[in-house]
Amino acid sequence: MRCPFNSIIRVAAALLIAQAISGCVSLRIEKIQEGADVLPPPVEFIQKKTLLEEILSCYGAPTDLVDMNGDFALHYRRALYRGMKVSMGIPLKYALLPNPSMEATGNLLRYDTVVFIFTADGVLQDMKYEKGTSRSLWEDYW
Repeated sequence: MRCPFNSIIRVAAALLIAQAISGCVSLRIEKIQEGADVLPPPVEFIQKKTLLEEILSCYGAPTDLVDMNGDFALHYRRALYRGMKVSMGIPLKYALLPNPSMEATGNLLRYDTVVFIFTADGVLQDMKYEKGTSRSLWEDYW
C-alpha cells in the first residue's frame, strides 16, 4: 500500500519548483488627461471682427497667455498621455546570471490645442486649431 502523504509532498514540491522557475508577466497601462476639452472655433469667429470678450465667454480662461510685442495670444490646450509597460522576468535573479528578464516601455503625449492671436486693442487677428488626439498611433510614431 502506498502512502498518500508521499504523493502529497511530491505534488507540493512539484508545484513549488514550477512556481520558482516560472516567469512573472506584468502589464501596466496608463491614460491621463490634463485640461478641459478644446472645441474647434465656431464659424462665427471671424478674423478682424471678433472681440476678446467673445472668445473668453465661449472658452473661458486660457491655459497660457503669450505676449507678442504688443499683440497677444490666448492658448487653450488639453494634453492626453498614454503609456504602457510590459515586463517579463524569472524570479531566480540571484541564482542565474545574467538575470533573465525583459522589459518594454512606450509612451505618447498628444495635444488638442487652439490659439487665438489678438491685436493690442483686443480684436482677433488669427486663429489655429489642431486636434492631435484624433490622429492614429501609427501616424504619430512614423
